[in-house]
Amino acid sequence: MLFRKTLIHEMTWVAFGLFVVLLVIVMTSQIVRLLGEAAVGALASSAVWAVMGFAAVRYFPILFSLMLFISILSVLTRLWKDHEMVVWFAAGRSITSFITPVLQMGVPVVVLIAALSLYVSPWAQLKGREYRAASLKNQEVSQVSPGVFRESRGADRVYFIENFSGEGGQGENVFVQIRQDGKTSTVLANKGGLFVDEMGDRWLWLKDATAYQAAADSPQYDILTFKDGKVRVEDPTPAVINPGTESMRSVDLWRSSDAMHQAELAWRIALPIQAFLLMLAAIPLAFANPRGGRGYHMVIAALLAFGYYNGINVMQAWLAVGKIPPQIGMWPLHAAVAVLTAGLFWWRSRVRG
Repeated sequence: MLFRKTLIHEMTWVAFGLFVVLLVIVMTSQIVRLLGEAAVGALASSAVWAVMGFAAVRYFPILFSLMLFISILSVLTRLWKDHEMVVWFAAGRSITSFITPVLQMGVPVVVLIAALSLYVSPWAQLKGREYRAASLKNQEVSQVSPGVFRESRGADRVYFIENFSGEGGQGENVFVQIRQDGKTSTVLANKGGLFVDEMGDRWLWLKDATAYQAAADSPQYDILTFKDGKVRVEDPTPAVINPGTESMRSVDLWRSSDAMHQAELAWRIALPIQAFLLMLAAIPLAFANPRGGRGYHMVIAALLAFGYYNGINVMQAWLAVGKIPPQIGMWPLHAAVAVLTAGLFWWRSRVRG
């Protein structure tokens, strides 16, 4: 009991601290990328943090897998370097005795990785795409700023409102220019404001306005004066959200015979399997001889982890282009790593120090 409690307690705290560090690294890289997209207009500035949250969820399975592997590896490596392994072996423990506490600590994380990979991450990807598209549509509303000429994302509309009041929802001296179907329409109104109708469409209402319309390169204008009117701020056609393969539900991928869909499903299934196998492989890979070379076991462990992950990505690409039948999938790679892990246990059980 003391053996299990000591290991589980130490591995849990190391895993928690490591996850926080990995999460901060991912969040930093994501915020830099998204701020760059917002700077060029590919993402609404108000949606940066929300989109970052949705995007981060996709990295959670990989982060938890790395957290599990590195925490187990680092804790057991410390036991070797501090000669605590010798004490446990003298007390009758073997290298396989560490499997039970590692499983007790790691299996719940593997189950969480499976849930994230198969269900939560695709949902977050879809919601992130929808939120990104909706924020880009809504950005045209925020672009109607007081005293500033604003151009729509499609570069076909220009807005200007003087002394716009967000509380009153109206402003004075409204200017709107719309280029559509080879014609340019310019609207000047004494008052105007924004509102959303019952269908969720956004409009700019105008009062005491005059509209001037002319074809391109034509000196003749059609003039229309009206007391009340409105102009749609955004495209009336709703944005079609392309969910993409990454955001499809796992059950839909399972039912599909498309090669790309099968490759995505195999990748999702591979993440918890990878986490489980690397978790077990970390036990024999943690062997460190204080009197021998420094850090060689860490290099081997890093090569195995990154080689395994890159192998999953390569096989996913091969599955997507049809080089590997979906019936075979990534199982040969998982089997090879499982055999390698069993071989490491056999080798390390023969040599304890």
